Amino acid sequence: MTYRTAGAFDGDFGGLPTEHRDLFLSVLRDHFLPAIAAGGFTGTPPWPKRLRIHQLAGGVYSITWSFTGPDGRATFHLEREGDETFLVWRRIGTHDIYDRP
Repeated sequence: MTYRTAGAFDGDFGGLPTEHRDLFLSVLRDHFLPAIAAGGFTGTPPWPKRLRIHQLAGGVYSITWSFTGPDGRATFHLEREGDETFLVWRRIGTHDIYDRP
């Protein structure tokens, strides 16, 4: 699956400390992308519990990529263009991003 980033995500990501960015990218590589490849959006198999992925209002999803040091959260949604589906990263940071996911 291909992805895009929203401007808010780009700004959020750029403001994260390097070790937080590295942790997020590690979780994507090691857990999130394999879950997508295995059918995570279909529910078979379900999302890994450690990612705490859940759907917020309006088709926006949330992932918890770290519980402590930092409290790492990110939001995303899916977009379709023709036959292609894109994952769009919306926000990244702490629990505060839920104010404007």
